[in-house]
Amino acid sequence: MIKQLFSILFWGLFPLISFCQGTSSLSGKVKAGKNINVPGATIHLLNTSLSAITDSTGSFMFEKILPGHYTLLISSIGYATESEEIDIKENTPNHIDIVLRYASLNMDEVVVTAQKKEELLQKIPISITSLSTRQLKEYRIWHNNELTGIIPNFYSANSGDDRNVTSIRGITTTSYDPAVATYIDGVNQFGLDTYIANLVDAERIEVLRGPQGSLYG
Repeated sequence: MIKQLFSILFWGLFPLISFCQGTSSLSGKVKAGKNINVPGATIHLLNTSLSAITDSTGSFMFEKILPGHYTLLISSIGYATESEEIDIKENTPNHIDIVLRYASLNMDEVVVTAQKKEELLQKIPISITSLSTRQLKEYRIWHNNELTGIIPNFYSANSGDDRNVTSIRGITTTSYDPAVATYIDGVNQFGLDTYIANLVDAERIEVLRGPQGSLYG
């Protein structure tokens, strides 16, 4: 009885602890060069649901952010996507100024979810290839089997009826128990009877060639 009562009291304290934890705000300004404000830029805090769009002066604001280390992803039409890291301090107004560079002069920062969280591709120590929406349009990729000529150690085809057969590093699906897992919007496509849709509205394609079996099965 004492153990049960202690458990109830212990779990009952969690909302109170969370409520008492201080939050902070984050403001900033997005520019291109020294005096060019960038309105309509999108700022996203990775691994959160928080996003903001800059106003006519290039300014943005986040409120009620828990303290911690965050990565901001900043994107705008005509500019290369940038990332900035920031430490949010408790009960302290935080400010950051961001400078975007033109897309014709710089490459975009690439965000992937290979380890089931949003991370920058350059900071992940695994073998992975990622293609963005812009790259898919530039390469004119409409079907997954057309990725064979772009992604190394990857082969994809169909058996004549548009079913998906994929091979990575020579490991190929030869039965109804697929050796290569395919996920669409986080949902596993379980067998050869799965028909992969056209890549018209694809936001991103990630091909994982490392030991991700422990995460995805």
